[in-house]
Amino acid sequence: MTTALPLAPYEALSAVYDRWTAENDYPRWADHLAGRFRAHGRVSRVLDVCCGTGTITRLLQERGLDVVGVDGSPGMLAAARTRTAPGTELLEVRLPGPVPLPAASFDAAVCCFDSVNYFRPDQLPQLFAGVAELVRPGGLFVFDVNTRHKLENLLGDSHYGDDLEEFAYVWRNRYHPEEHRCDFAISLFTQDGPGFVRQTERHSQWWFDPAEIRSAAAAAGFETVGVEDDYQEREPGPQTLRETWTLVRRPAPTG
Repeated sequence: MTTALPLAPYEALSAVYDRWTAENDYPRWADHLAGRFRAHGRVSRVLDVCCGTGTITRLLQERGLDVVGVDGSPGMLAAARTRTAPGTELLEVRLPGPVPLPAASFDAAVCCFDSVNYFRPDQLPQLFAGVAELVRPGGLFVFDVNTRHKLENLLGDSHYGDDLEEFAYVWRNRYHPEEHRCDFAISLFTQDGPGFVRQTERHSQWWFDPAEIRSAAAAAGFETVGVEDDYQEREPGPQTLRETWTLVRRPAPTG
């Protein structure tokens, strides 16, 4: 078995990501998003922030939406290009940096599967401001976040692993309560001739107090119009693992 130095997030995971996340109910998430768009009205062009391998991008396209994806991982985008509709615009962008797209050119933006948790608390206002720049006044931003309960109590300082035939993995977590952060060390074992290659990635996620999210959203020109439990029409509670937030960009001032 050979071992490499720790890799950037998704540098190795991109090759097995779809098998890794096969149990996610992506169609339900996409139905929820499309329902939000229909209820809001005038949503046809959508920005998929941190689009990953393009599963949500494709599902929204199948629901009649024009979707552009951005992500910071070349490997994830390579997979997205094989899944999404021909001609889909997919941009490699390291967020929360600027996105080279026209201002106010989208009716809505989405950011799914706890991608927002990867941004440090000091980056949250910049992320929201960047999305607000691209969404028209009156447009939506729908995203999800892992909750404090999940990072603190479910993930915490746990460790686990599995053998999924194509690959195996060991996942170790370390929780830092004073920083509201959980660090993940994920070791992948993939076939390499008669042996295996071990590749380790290190990830960090932060949880956010709802007041932090509302404050960053308001500073960027968004109004919070709803918070739900994991893409379902019910309020989050103490045991909620994933919250789904819906923001609307306030109209531009007049006069």
